[in-house]
Amino acid sequence: MKPKWIFEPVGPMGGATGNAYVNTLQGAGMSPLAELAREAIQNSCDACSGDQRVSVTFRIERLEEDEKQNFLEALELDRAFGPRLGAIALAPEHCLASTTRPLNLLFIEDYGTIGLHGDPHKPSSHFHRLLLSIGDTAKVSGGTGIGGSYGYGKSALSLNSRIRTIVAYSSFPPDETGATARLMACAYFDAHEFDGRQWTGRAWYGVRRKSEELVVDPLQDDEAHEMAQRLGFRLRGPDDHGTSILVVDVDIETPHELLKAIEDWWWPRLVDNELEVQVEDSGQLYFPQPKQRQDLTPFIECYSLAVGRSCPTGPHQKSDRLYRFRGLELGIYSFQLLDEDASKDMPEDKIGTVALIRLPKMVIQYAQFGRSRPPAVGVFFAAPDIDEILKLSEPPTHDRWDANAKRLEIAQPDEDTARAVVRIVRDRLKRQMRKFQASAAPPKVSGEQRLIFLERQLASLFQPPLRGHDGRKGEVEPIEIRFREGPSSRTVQPGKIQTFAKVAVRLSQDADEEEVKALVRVCVPVLKHDHGAEDELLSLRIEHDTTAVCAEPMPEPEIPVILKKNEWHEFSLQTVPYDHEWTVKIRVEVISAEAEE
Repeated sequence: MKPKWIFEPVGPMGGATGNAYVNTLQGAGMSPLAELAREAIQNSCDACSGDQRVSVTFRIERLEEDEKQNFLEALELDRAFGPRLGAIALAPEHCLASTTRPLNLLFIEDYGTIGLHGDPHKPSSHFHRLLLSIGDTAKVSGGTGIGGSYGYGKSALSLNSRIRTIVAYSSFPPDETGATARLMACAYFDAHEFDGRQWTGRAWYGVRRKSEELVVDPLQDDEAHEMAQRLGFRLRGPDDHGTSILVVDVDIETPHELLKAIEDWWWPRLVDNELEVQVEDSGQLYFPQPKQRQDLTPFIECYSLAVGRSCPTGPHQKSDRLYRFRGLELGIYSFQLLDEDASKDMPEDKIGTVALIRLPKMVIQYAQFGRSRPPAVGVFFAAPDIDEILKLSEPPTHDRWDANAKRLEIAQPDEDTARAVVRIVRDRLKRQMRKFQASAAPPKVSGEQRLIFLERQLASLFQPPLRGHDGRKGEVEPIEIRFREGPSSRTVQPGKIQTFAKVAVRLSQDADEEEVKALVRVCVPVLKHDHGAEDELLSLRIEHDTTAVCAEPMPEPEIPVILKKNEWHEFSLQTVPYDHEWTVKIRVEVISAEAEE
C-alpha cells in the first residue's frame, strides 16, 4: 500500500493533541535552538552503542525553486497540509506560505548508536519512545548515566520546525520484526476542525493498517532507504547503525548560533573527547571549540580541577568534595575567582554561577549560587551515587534539580533521602560558593611573596568572622564562641558512641553594632585516618535555649538568631550514634543572615 499522511481524529475519550508534544519544553528560559542542541545530542548519547564514542552531524541544507518543490512533492506536504492551513496555526513565514520562500532543512545524523529498533508499536521500543509516546518514564529509569528525556526529545525537534514536522530515518541490526531500517514522518499541529470533524493535530506519514483502530506503520528496509534518498538523507549501509532526524523548515540563519548552543551545554563531554560533533552548512564543515570561548574557559578550568586533571594553583581556586550524606557520595565542586580580563569576557548572567553536571556530561544549569562580586564561577560534578536521584529531580527540560519534583516519590533508597540529597547539594554549593567569594584572593601578582592563603587560614582560627552584607571579608563584627560543656562522648550501645557538647555564642563587647541578625551553623564531620581529612557529616539533634531546633536529626542544622553583646545563645548538641573507632570534630560557624539572602 502506498504511504501517505494520516491525521488522527479525536476519539470519544479525547487524548493528547499535537500541541502537547510541541509545547512541552517551552518556557524553559532558553532558545528553541539551544533546546534542540541539548535534546538531540542527549538522545544520541543515551542511544550509545557499547563503549563507542558518539558522533553527531548537524547538516543544514537550503532548497529553493525546483529543489524545494521536489521535496514538497516527495513528502506530499502541499497535498496533505495545504487544505488545512486555515485551520492549523503555523509560523507566518513557513515554507508553504509562498512558492518563492526558501526551505531550510536540518539533518541531525548520529553514528555509534543503536538505532530505532524494536516493534514500532510496542511502548518499550526505541522507535515508539522517540516518535509516538510522551511522558514515558522508561528511559528515565533506565540506569545511571542516562539523560532521561520523558519522550520529550521530539518536542525540541518539532519546536524548531515552522511546520511542526520531523522525519526519522534509522538503521540497526535485524530486530524482533526482522527489519533493519525504518522511516516515518510525524507532524504535531494544534487540535483543529476540518472537513466537519475534530482532529488532535497529530499526523504520520506511513502506511495505515487495515484495522478498526488507527495504526500507522513506518516504511521499512528498501522502502525506507528509497524515501530517505528522495528526501536528501545520507543513505545508511548495513553497518551504518544509528538515527538521522530531519527537521523540516527550520529557522536557522548561520551555523554559528547552533555551534554556540552545542558549546554552551556540551563542553564537558567535548573536552573529555567522549563526543564528536560537527556542523555542516552547504558543504562547509564547522566544529565546536569550547576551549576557544573566553566565557567558557574558567568553567573548563574548574572542571579540570573537579575531575583531578589539574590542581589549584593558588587561593584564587578551590576544589573539594561535598560531605557524604547517609552513606552517599555527593560529588566534587571547584571554584575560581576571575581576574579583571576574564570578568570582562564573562556575561553577567554567568558570573557567580556553578555549572551543574552529572554523568551524561551535559551542563544541566548554570545555577546562580554566588554573588556578582567578587566575580567567580564554579563547576559541580555529581557522584554516580546520586545520578539517578538527580535525574528524577529534573523537569522535562532537564534545566534544574528540583527537590520538590513529583518523580522523586520513586527514588531509591527512599523519597525522603532523595529530596534531602537534592536540597543539600544545592544548599551546600550555595554556601561554599559564597564562602569562597568572601575569602578567596585574586591570582598572585608577580613579586608578591606573602603567604596570603596561610595568613587567612590562621586568622580564621582565632577570629570567627561575621561576614558583611556584600559577602566580602572587609568589615566584620567580632563574635565570641565558647564551649560550656564538652565536647565529650559516651557509649550508648555496644560499639557505638555519641558526642555531646554545649556551645554558647554572643556578639563581642568591642563590636560596632549592638545587635546583628545571624545564622549559627553546626556540623560534626568524621575524620579519616589519612591526615585527618574530613569525611561524612554526622546528623545532629540541637536544642537552642531548651527548644528543639529540628524534629529529626540533620547533618548541617542552622539556627537564625539575633546576636547581642550581653546575651549568650546556648546550643546543646548531640550526634546520632556512630562507630566507636571513628574520630570526629565539631565545627561552629556564625554567618551574617544578610549575607545568605
